Amino acid sequence: MELDYKTRLEEIEKVDGYFRRSPEGIWSYELDSPLDTTLPIEEQCRLIYENARLTHCNDTMARIYGYHNAEEIKGVLLKDLVGPTNKMNMFGINEFIRSGYKIHDSESEEIDLRGKRKYFLSTALGVVENGFLLRAWGVQKDVTSIRAAESRLKRTIALESLLTQLSRYFLSVEPGNTTDAVNHALGELGKFCGADRAFLFLYTHAGLTISNTNEWCADGIEHRIHLLQNLPIETFPKSDYDTISNKGHIVYDSLDNVPSTHASLRNLLERRGTRSLVVVGLSSRDEELGFIGFDSVKGQKLWTEEDIYVLRLVGDLIVLAFDRQKRESDLNDFYERMNHDLELARLTQRSLVSREFPSSPFYKMDSYFRPFEKVGGDIITYIQHENGVLDILFGDVSGHGISSAMVSGMAVLSFRHHAKAGLSPAEGIQQFVKDLKPMVVEHHIAAVWARFFPLEKKLVYSYAGHPPIVVFRGEEKMELKGMNLPLLIFDSIEYFNESIKLQKDDRIVFYSDGMYEVFNAEGRILDLPGFQDILFQHRDLGNLDEYLDQVVSDVFQFSEGVFGDDMAMLVIDIKG
Repeated sequence: MELDYKTRLEEIEKVDGYFRRSPEGIWSYELDSPLDTTLPIEEQCRLIYENARLTHCNDTMARIYGYHNAEEIKGVLLKDLVGPTNKMNMFGINEFIRSGYKIHDSESEEIDLRGKRKYFLSTALGVVENGFLLRAWGVQKDVTSIRAAESRLKRTIALESLLTQLSRYFLSVEPGNTTDAVNHALGELGKFCGADRAFLFLYTHAGLTISNTNEWCADGIEHRIHLLQNLPIETFPKSDYDTISNKGHIVYDSLDNVPSTHASLRNLLERRGTRSLVVVGLSSRDEELGFIGFDSVKGQKLWTEEDIYVLRLVGDLIVLAFDRQKRESDLNDFYERMNHDLELARLTQRSLVSREFPSSPFYKMDSYFRPFEKVGGDIITYIQHENGVLDILFGDVSGHGISSAMVSGMAVLSFRHHAKAGLSPAEGIQQFVKDLKPMVVEHHIAAVWARFFPLEKKLVYSYAGHPPIVVFRGEEKMELKGMNLPLLIFDSIEYFNESIKLQKDDRIVFYSDGMYEVFNAEGRILDLPGFQDILFQHRDLGNLDEYLDQVVSDVFQFSEGVFGDDMAMLVIDIKG
């Protein structure tokens, strides 16, 4: 009896230890009075929101909301914790009720104690007795950093698309229409950065005067360009010219920041209705040409490093456009700079290429990825559902570099959305066309979407122009059937689901065409059969790291270390 008591006490201590040390917030909300589950859903939502009280939680849950420990937050009403205005939270309560008082990974948007916006995924299970909801237990994960990364990716994609569109516009416009190109660029730039006015000033009359040559205004903002022609160079203080020359930009977040000694500048800004502004200098061959900038009229705006960065990039493009015939080669330098300055794209895109996978007694997964340039277009990503089923996207975007990486980022976002919605692989592939076709004009995607059922040992997949998946079963090598055309080439292609029943010790290999489209010194290509021979030769290596290393080593030995495309592999071993 004493041994049994000690065993139970140890188990309780283990549970309590997990509760306290868990990296996820664990909570229990209890209703002031039991909730009749036959009431209308809207009424149940209201009662839960107003009467649910936090009775149990761990310190992690408290810290999620900006508190130090659980004792500071216990007893707080749900409505006081999540706030009354967020529709996502009310939707989560509604979903909890409609799903039989349980939810899995329901997303909410909330404000913590310090006023910071946070995003959570919540899993909850209600306790219902005799038709009354008494309480709910749940787990809450902070996914704010993930949402922020996705937001940065979307904005990076939008920025890359804007810069590409503007550079193409400048390249295609006739030299005599450069003014139209500048006006177009200012408009697109102002809308992207949320400015009220975007403008270009150029030095005139051998630098004795300065003129507002181009201007874009948001709706409801009056044009002031006619008031700003051939202004004496002294209109702007010499110290501001020096700041722009030395730092490359100047920022006034408020007119209060304009020194009292700069009376002419303050008068000019007041006439323009300006409440804050940022300008970036334009120069060519060490010659100062003028400046490009934004201002706000409706209210003060804090200008960011991104605003300055965008102004500088487009300002450089405008400078190049002014003398395109003499300096055509400088446009290539601009693209090199853009590749360097958009290093953020590499970091964000690589965060969406999966290199770590779930640990499971039923399978083991590992991958290899090597981009041809700083960023690549190959895709390796997955979504694990609550029942353990995995949706896997393995793909290859045509081309190299930033544009291919951005397309792969868009494809990953589309995949994650539709995989969570439960679409079949073929249906999800079809949705890629609808999602990406309006935005992607010069790329196509070769991909395979696979749904892996670990318990059933089953793989359902749909091809879109991707090399065949290979399954090794003992001494047998099988290429999985079902070829189809790549995405984004044609609008109306029907994609189909295929499936295979897997067995213990099967090895499944996905790979991009960059793995076998390599050449040796004599110009002979490795090709698909040669690559599959390498895969087959090392199939008995049980450690996936060793298997991938050996396969890649043999490929590079064939090509003497030279490769001409992004290279990617994903391997799944079926266990017990």
